Amino acid sequence: MLFMESYMCYCSVRLGVIVVAILTILRCLSMSIVLFVLGVACFDPLIDILEHDADYKDRKMVRRLINWIENSPENFLISLQIIFLRTLAAAILSIWGSLKLQKWLVLPLAFFELAYFLQFTIQHIFLMIMLKKQINLGLLIILTLIGSFYILFVGYNAFTCVAMFQVISLVRSPQYRELYGDDPFHPLATRSHPHRDSSVQQLRVLKMDNDSDTDIDEQKRLSKLGLWPRRYPQVVSVIPVQAPYPPLKWWQLQAMDTGQDKLQLDSSAVYRNWQQGELLNGVGGEVQRKNALNRRYAESQMHRWY
Repeated sequence: MLFMESYMCYCSVRLGVIVVAILTILRCLSMSIVLFVLGVACFDPLIDILEHDADYKDRKMVRRLINWIENSPENFLISLQIIFLRTLAAAILSIWGSLKLQKWLVLPLAFFELAYFLQFTIQHIFLMIMLKKQINLGLLIILTLIGSFYILFVGYNAFTCVAMFQVISLVRSPQYRELYGDDPFHPLATRSHPHRDSSVQQLRVLKMDNDSDTDIDEQKRLSKLGLWPRRYPQVVSVIPVQAPYPPLKWWQLQAMDTGQDKLQLDSSAVYRNWQQGELLNGVGGEVQRKNALNRRYAESQMHRWY
């Protein structure tokens, strides 16, 4: 599985390695120039911090480092310059390896970036421990955050080089060549058909046995082409929705209408103080009898209508 498929969420891994190599070249050149100009005097603040720290000034490794800087400054500077030149050569080789897809030329830069990542992480931790007794809390928090973000950035660059090694190994594999051809820069999936317009591309689609295939690389390739997951044609029913009962005729609806709502609305205005039972023999008897007949007729004919 690849560590990453893009650099900084936008650039390709190949371009990311080139960016990392350029940043490494700038870092090595700047530090080399500083050593040429200032010499070991640029390490005086670090030596002063180590000498005044009660916990680390008597450590064996600290004393060896300080004695090496003070007693053999030329050897110390030559050693650092050799490291910078090797890192510079590894960065140049990684640029060439990324352009020509040579994975073994990318590996030295990944090694130097991982070593620089570990070195800077250890130095930052010990430096923050020593500075917490000499500076205020606000400045200590700011320096810790800045150093932590830089550590994450350096580690990300190191894993970018490792990811480029994985990508080159993938495109040089027999499985990739079988699918996309021998030229990684012009894969078969994006090669135009010679007898068609140049704007129309011939897509090579592989047939997979079933949807439960676990070939992740093939699924990624098909998903980029819009062919995974498989989209089966949608079945749309055109049969109209059937009502549970057939619609009633106008005369059946008229028979079902008993007029109870109309009678209730008009009872206060027309019949005033007449009771419902008195209307059968009173002034509203015709309306009431007609409603009763319609209701009995509808109840008796209900089984025929449905």
